[in-house]
Amino acid sequence: MLRSESLKSEMKFQARYGVLLCIAVAFMTLLPSALGQDFTLTAAQPFSPFAVVPGEDSALNLAIKSVGTYSGTVDLACTITSQTSGNPPQCQVSPKSVKAPGGATITILTAPNNGGAVTPALYTVTITATAPSETALTVSQNVTVLSVTPQFTITVGTPVTPSSVPAGNGGQGTIIVSPLNDYTGNVTLSCASVSPLVTIPPVCSFSYPAGLTSLPVSLTPAMSTITILAQGPSPVGAVARSRGFYAVWIPLPMLALVGLGAAAGGKKSRKAWGLLALFVLSGALLLMPACANTSTVKNADNGITPSNTYTFTIIGVDALGNVSSNTTSTTSPSVTLTVTAPPTN
Repeated sequence: MLRSESLKSEMKFQARYGVLLCIAVAFMTLLPSALGQDFTLTAAQPFSPFAVVPGEDSALNLAIKSVGTYSGTVDLACTITSQTSGNPPQCQVSPKSVKAPGGATITILTAPNNGGAVTPALYTVTITATAPSETALTVSQNVTVLSVTPQFTITVGTPVTPSSVPAGNGGQGTIIVSPLNDYTGNVTLSCASVSPLVTIPPVCSFSYPAGLTSLPVSLTPAMSTITILAQGPSPVGAVARSRGFYAVWIPLPMLALVGLGAAAGGKKSRKAWGLLALFVLSGALLLMPACANTSTVKNADNGITPSNTYTFTIIGVDALGNVSSNTTSTTSPSVTLTVTAPPTN
């Protein structure tokens, strides 16, 4: 009997507690409306990432929730403040008007604006939500723009073409040098390594503006042409070494004898000696081509780049000794060229 009474008492308490709980929930729901506020504004999370380098973006998501049955339009805006003077980042709201309940994205843009780089600093971003006949709501979050050193990266614009050539030929591609954080300088490009290692590998070279030995880079990407040449045999040809000068001396002794005979003999003898001299000269002229020597010159085989596929790792260094920021053991840009055997004649 006592247990039954206790159970009834507990049920009455739960019933009363349930009624009070419903009244409390209704009161909390209707209170903002009674105070003139029909929506709430919250940030789902802090800015992500909360710290960025100039050129990167950061964002967060907003949640606009209705109070009661409110379904009106809420206008959104954001402002950026900092204790540091300089060039602040830009704040972008998308969309700028939301029908409750709904959501929006706030993006902080740190790309160069107003003609200059964003000043590194801690910034406070204040988002404001307003609606007709409503009290404006605000929420604030911080984002940091880090201070970084201006630098540059190197990428392959176009691969080396043609990709396969016989020894003695080559191909060309393009290399792009991109500045970061308002970088300005002169970059010298080079092939840091070639794989595989051989005695006579292909050689690479880079093009620069006329009269310069490096590539000027100023705020915008710059391009250079890379040329890779595989060494091959020289053209095969014949070289004639004439000995005609020596053949001129052959008839001189005979002519001397003819001259002496003509001087010592009579008129008829001189005529005979003259005919003999003419015969000697004619024979000498006919023998001169036979005294010329012709030899063939050919390049040695060890002057040819072996057949293989070669990979060139490219780096860039400026006048201050700064190396391209993406030059590491795993991310350095590279180009390839396949070398085949030279054609045979």
